[in-house]
Amino acid sequence: MRTTSSILLALLLALLAGPARTAELPGGHVLLREGVSDDGRIVAAFAPPGPDRCWTVRLFERERSRWAAVAEAAGPAKPRDTDCPPVVGVLAGNGRTVALYSPWEAQLLVLDRDGRILRETGRLQLPDVPGKPFPPPGQTLAIARDGAAILVGAPHHACVIAVPEDVCGVAFLFVRQGRSWNLDLRFPRPDGASPTERFGRTVALSGNGRVAVVGGPGSWERAGRLWVYERAPDGGWDLLSALDSPSPGDLEFGGEVAIDDAGDTIAVAGEQKVVLFRRQGDDWPRAGELGSSDPLIGTFGGAVALSGTGRLVVVGAPRSSCPQDQTGSRCGAVRLFELRPAGAGLSVGEPTAL
Repeated sequence: MRTTSSILLALLLALLAGPARTAELPGGHVLLREGVSDDGRIVAAFAPPGPDRCWTVRLFERERSRWAAVAEAAGPAKPRDTDCPPVVGVLAGNGRTVALYSPWEAQLLVLDRDGRILRETGRLQLPDVPGKPFPPPGQTLAIARDGAAILVGAPHHACVIAVPEDVCGVAFLFVRQGRSWNLDLRFPRPDGASPTERFGRTVALSGNGRVAVVGGPGSWERAGRLWVYERAPDGGWDLLSALDSPSPGDLEFGGEVAIDDAGDTIAVAGEQKVVLFRRQGDDWPRAGELGSSDPLIGTFGGAVALSGTGRLVVVGAPRSSCPQDQTGSRCGAVRLFELRPAGAGLSVGEPTAL
């Protein structure tokens, strides 16, 4: 599920699109990782845990100063002898399609709104057998604006025994064709992918579904890395570029990534920074870097969100100004940046604290 800072980023970007209204979801609900529609009127959230179901997901529509529940779906019954498997969820920009991914079960569930019901329209099994039982947490699910394409990262699949650690990771793209869903492409680890051992832990898909980003943070003193793919005119996918951190050994690079609707601007979190990439032809050179000189700002880049137009970036720093005993939860900072094209790069306005 989405972190508190990521939830705030999604809501802030939605509110920035129109007049801001203060409204709260009913107590205990937790937004999906990407849980806000493009127009900011629909949000998707997991309901508080119930006694007999592993999960319940609800859609809420904004009505002035409140959010009204408009549709829902209940998950499977709780097993008797074990815990419910974790589930990651995203809402498409259309506000109607929800994708739920259970990494432990290697299963993807697609729900579409039908009146007051979220009706199951796809249940997909990832084709590869997991090489490890428990995947590391990460940004492993992305969906196109129209809900017709879903990108799934599987960082615990396709493992190869290696030293100092096993090398794993693959990603899958599913597309809707009429009333059915089909596996469109399996993204394997690229040749020479040694800078990261976490391929598939981070995925992102542009709003138009034509640009995909796959990769993840690094390990064993190897910096994280991301690869950019684009759908070709013949319907296939081309690997166009690899995104690297300007700081050697940046293990955090690739832990969070955001992309605009057209696939022209990409924001990637690193160690206490966010690196911006701007498309030029078939490449995405570095176009700027966001950071903070405030010593109280901790884990800057712990969450990143980018508006559909690529003009606004919101960066979360969840460990900012926390109590010294680290037990308090009322801490964190959020900064809003405005981006403007400037030659081959991007100019960045002064950050606004939110």
